[in-house]
Amino acid sequence: MRGSRRFLSIAHKMAAVVAGIGLVQMLTIASSFSQSSNPRSLDELYKIRDRLVTELEQPPSPSPEPTLLSRLVPVAANPQEQLLQQLQAVEVQILVEQRANDNLQQAVRLANRAVETKRPQNKSIESSQQTQFLWNQALNNLQEVPQNSFLASLAASKTQEYRENLTAATFQVQQAKSNFLAAVARESGLSAQASIGVCNLSRECVHLRGDVPPVSPASLIKLPIAVALMQKVEKEKISLNQEVFVNSGNFTEDSSTQILSPKNYPLQLLLEEMIDRSSNTATNQLIDYLGADYINQFLDNRGYQVTRVNFKLMGEKIMPANPGSGPNRLTANELTEMMVQIYNGETPGAKLLIETLNRQYDHALGFAALQGTKAQWLGEKTGQNSLVLGTTLAMSIDDEAYVMTVIDTSSGDLQMRQSISKIADYISRNPGF
Repeated sequence: MRGSRRFLSIAHKMAAVVAGIGLVQMLTIASSFSQSSNPRSLDELYKIRDRLVTELEQPPSPSPEPTLLSRLVPVAANPQEQLLQQLQAVEVQILVEQRANDNLQQAVRLANRAVETKRPQNKSIESSQQTQFLWNQALNNLQEVPQNSFLASLAASKTQEYRENLTAATFQVQQAKSNFLAAVARESGLSAQASIGVCNLSRECVHLRGDVPPVSPASLIKLPIAVALMQKVEKEKISLNQEVFVNSGNFTEDSSTQILSPKNYPLQLLLEEMIDRSSNTATNQLIDYLGADYINQFLDNRGYQVTRVNFKLMGEKIMPANPGSGPNRLTANELTEMMVQIYNGETPGAKLLIETLNRQYDHALGFAALQGTKAQWLGEKTGQNSLVLGTTLAMSIDDEAYVMTVIDTSSGDLQMRQSISKIADYISRNPGF
């Protein structure tokens, strides 16, 4: 009975001590103990604790009579106090390991459930989202395993594995959500080469071949040039009223009635005519003003891996001087991301760019397509040549903004409008895609 009471007294003391220790202090004590005693498992910790408790249950040895030497030279700490300190460290390490084990086991259980939801019979958007959620939760549990735990290396290995699975699950969710775009393209009469990208401003996105560059970006390439121009203007503190000489070598057939060469024009007018009226001449002069190397370095720095400006714009017959080398390139996904950055105010001069897109003269595609839908047109940039027809536009549905890009090789205005209106109708019924 006396031994049992002593054990309970020790346990109560230790529980009170451990309860009063903060997490950071707890991990520090546990790390110090682990390095000094080098236990390798939770079972070993239990055995060490039992041994220490047994030693503490033994009656303390009587203290020797103090001598002159002991009064002059400090003696070592009381053996009982040393045992209590060691027991404290063991209890803390046990608590750390128990928590680590609980989190690891929970992560494994969640991973097993994720694998189960991924089986072939579960192909709905909901099941794909559940799989994604479970992998994400499993990773959260693994992050709770302390670095000084015995299980840290195993947790690190599983973290790498689970992250790969989460990436795959996220891709599956996007694919499942994107399936409706294939039906829209088919029902609208778009070709098998059509590419579509749709995002809200929170970057929840779906796409159909959105990462495949079209055979030509046509005038859609003018948007990256406009964004690069605003970067230079803001970074170098250039006034948009600064005039630029438009030389005759940059002239080609043009839809603008304001840009004539050779003549000086303010940068802002060149920008607006490039977007609003899709002026090729203004575009060519801005390419010279910025330099293709500057534009492409800017695009690379912003994370655009495909979009590049290499060649000036031309009309049906007239080739501008020093046209460049290599094709212009972009993808629907990168163009959509560029519009998201603009409408989120994440790119220099976003306010002016939004105003300019809102004034685009060509209303034959996105603007016309959204008439009669629940979507409100916010702005647009269209592009067309003998190879492609496309548009990137912003719209609002139930007070949430979305960006949509549709590019095709052989469809006409009617097919393009039908695809846009069908996508807008789908989003109005399914706000989360």
